[in-house]
Amino acid sequence: MTHDGGPPPHTRNHWAKSDRQNRRRIHLLEHHLADVGACFEALMRQPTIKKRLAATAGLEDLGESLVARLSAFAALHDIGKVNMGFQTQIWNSDELRWGPRPTRASHVNEMVPVITDRDYETADWFFERLGWDDLLGWDESGGTTACAMLIATLSHHGRPLSLDSELMENPAIWCRYGDLDPEECVERVGRLLRLWFPAAFAAGGQPLPCAPAFQHMFLGLCTWADWMGSDERYFRFCDQPDDDYIETARRRADRAVSALGLDVSLQRDRFRLKGVPEFAGLFGIDGPPNAIQRAATREVPLKRGLVIVESETGSGKTEAALWRFAGMYRKGLVDGLYFALPTRSAAVQIHGRVERFVSGLFPDCTPPVVLAVPGYDPGNHAEGVAMRYREPREEVGQRGDRPWASENPKRYLAAQFAVGTVDQAMLGALQVKNAHMRAACLARNLLIVDEVHASDTYMGAVLEALLNSHLGAGGHALLMSATLGSVARSRLLGRESGNVDEVPTLDEAVRTPYPAVSTSTDTGGSLIEVGESDQDKRVNIEASPTMHDFDGTARRALEAARRGARVLVVRNTVGHAMSTQMALEELAGADDAGLLFKLKGRTTLHHGRFAACDRAMLDRRVEEVLGRGRQPGGRVVVGTQTLEQSLDIDADLLLTDLCPVDVLLQRIGRLHRHSGIDRPNAHASPACIVLTPPGNDLARLLADGRNANGLGPKGHVYPRLAILEATRRLVAEHDEWRIPEMNRLLVERATHPDVLERIAGKMGEDWVEDETRAQGIRLSDRQFAKGHLVRRDLSFLDDNQQVQFADAEERVRTRLGDDRVRLDFAPRQPSPFDGSQGIDELAVSVRWLPDCAVHGAIAATAMDGGFTFQVGQKCFQYDRLGLRLWEQSQPVSDPARAGKLTPSAC
Repeated sequence: MTHDGGPPPHTRNHWAKSDRQNRRRIHLLEHHLADVGACFEALMRQPTIKKRLAATAGLEDLGESLVARLSAFAALHDIGKVNMGFQTQIWNSDELRWGPRPTRASHVNEMVPVITDRDYETADWFFERLGWDDLLGWDESGGTTACAMLIATLSHHGRPLSLDSELMENPAIWCRYGDLDPEECVERVGRLLRLWFPAAFAAGGQPLPCAPAFQHMFLGLCTWADWMGSDERYFRFCDQPDDDYIETARRRADRAVSALGLDVSLQRDRFRLKGVPEFAGLFGIDGPPNAIQRAATREVPLKRGLVIVESETGSGKTEAALWRFAGMYRKGLVDGLYFALPTRSAAVQIHGRVERFVSGLFPDCTPPVVLAVPGYDPGNHAEGVAMRYREPREEVGQRGDRPWASENPKRYLAAQFAVGTVDQAMLGALQVKNAHMRAACLARNLLIVDEVHASDTYMGAVLEALLNSHLGAGGHALLMSATLGSVARSRLLGRESGNVDEVPTLDEAVRTPYPAVSTSTDTGGSLIEVGESDQDKRVNIEASPTMHDFDGTARRALEAARRGARVLVVRNTVGHAMSTQMALEELAGADDAGLLFKLKGRTTLHHGRFAACDRAMLDRRVEEVLGRGRQPGGRVVVGTQTLEQSLDIDADLLLTDLCPVDVLLQRIGRLHRHSGIDRPNAHASPACIVLTPPGNDLARLLADGRNANGLGPKGHVYPRLAILEATRRLVAEHDEWRIPEMNRLLVERATHPDVLERIAGKMGEDWVEDETRAQGIRLSDRQFAKGHLVRRDLSFLDDNQQVQFADAEERVRTRLGDDRVRLDFAPRQPSPFDGSQGIDELAVSVRWLPDCAVHGAIAATAMDGGFTFQVGQKCFQYDRLGLRLWEQSQPVSDPARAGKLTPSAC
């Protein structure tokens, strides 16, 4: 609506939203409060969301009166905007006719002096005008629960409101200025609340639950409702008072919930009528579900909260998880799913598979599958085009093909179907802005976590907290692993029984069946033996103490490729991978040109230090060269850990650095992955060569971290020497690894605490000290994680300071050591593989830029096949081999020096 030509509407009525380009366009405060209250109501009409909130209070359901009371609290989220320091911030000088402009103010922290009674003058009239005594009557805990709920709704900006705010009381901003009177506005809101939600004020209504977890889930849903109610595409501005506006708000809220894909009632009804499609047709697989897929879906009750699927790489765990989801969705147990992967590239790879699954499940009207990876746009074939956040103005139904949940990373988990990194889910458990909304959005969906064994101690603790929150709200989670150790399994399954620290003995752990499906119970856990797998693979394995012999490694790979083998070379660090690639290129003759891995005609390798667009092209090219439909002939592909996960590749021979056994089994999973491939006679059986330090001596890694290739306490990638030594011994003891028959034995004999203690004791005092130090670091990481977790067991009122988030200046991370600086380039630089692809940013390790402050865009200098740039005294080159650091201080723009960069500093 537009104003009537009199004084500007923002000087006559309290506003909540304004147009930055046209300050005369406002949305009244009372209308915005109605919008958010109506959105909360609409969320509560979604059965799954409502059940999740009820579960946090230990209730089966929420009655009409309680839903109305919660909606009223949600509507009060912006009540602090009645203050004149907020209202007059958009007034121009001509409109300030009643004296100086009131002190500029926000609307959240300004409420602290009022609700704590430090500003007693304002508090007296504020709560009286609002009719607060009626709201206190909803509370059976003497008013503490109602006060906690008020604090929760005022925390909707993403961080718990601190009652110890140092903001001084300022009664002046709560006084009348011109035609605006905060007292009158609060009194009007109080009257409107009773009109909007009459069931809330009816006698004998359901009381507010006092459980702290309920307060936290309410906050998440309230924040979600505010995000929805603040979207002008659904809630157009209205600057005229209207006592009946609530009906408009409710219609708009229902429209928004439907448009955002939150109301799945019609979708589920159509799905139930048609039933779940046949497994073979849904996944394009010739034949019925295999043993692990049947066990995950048919032998574990669908109502179980936590399920762990353990099976070897390539055995169909992904299909098992998705098939189980289909059954759960049909039963109304979940509304959607979030598929969490350990890396961004893995998420991009799986996204297409989930899209095909969802399309097969809902062929008539396929819901979108959001790629929850900042910087990647699935609409551009996942080629790494950055998704820039925008504030769209399109009408509902005219927003293009981009789902609302994909417009901002904070909304990713609001999608019905999304695939992304596990980090995005973990942010719902960490003290980061809008963590409560993330967790509330995720609660209605099945959380699938792949490669759960890949979590380090810190991430493991965060994952446990996430599961506690998710399952505690009645949610469902399915975890997948090829190599989960007994310690991790015990912690995950012991959540309900409280036996998280009970670890089976080594003999018990080794005897545990594999493959298997486990589920949590109130007594600990229940495990279902799947039986024999049809993925039986016998791998010839040997150790070669040639980890630093790049020429020897390259020669061995090249000789196998000349015999027609597809060879995969996996190094622990980018530096060793680059050195191996250079040695390979020097050894290759003219007749060997076709044996080297190329992307668009340029010889290259695969690792994580490529720009997003180049990495996406590399992923696709690796799958073309080593995938199911590969062409005959030899080829060598060199890379790092980026080749371990999610890429659907199949090699005849694997050369790999020594690494922990669970990682080694992941790499071995890339051998002979598919049947029906024509292989050279010399490589008819899968073979793995493990590259170890000279003399197979790991002891020197304790003292010397130079050239450690990621191993040992000074190598940083795989620091625990006892695990590495245990893995090396397993390679020496067993020249044939039978997969999956030996998986449990191999994992436990290299990761079980008893084994590691025994090895360290036999190796000497230095090893004991190293293992003790490693254990201390693990405990420290776990404690560090606990210090950054959202405390859903504490009240916003009674435990106000304990629920506060970490200092806003401190970066709370989802994984330790994941500090990367993003460098922007202006202008964009062409890709060394495809000049039509522009590179506008690169991620650089913070350890490469320890003392460099990066401000603004970086200027780059073009060179043949790439570009160079400088940050402070650090010089870099980006080309077909990826990003490299040049440690000298001379600028790399010098053409004479640009070609002499080496990967030694990588």
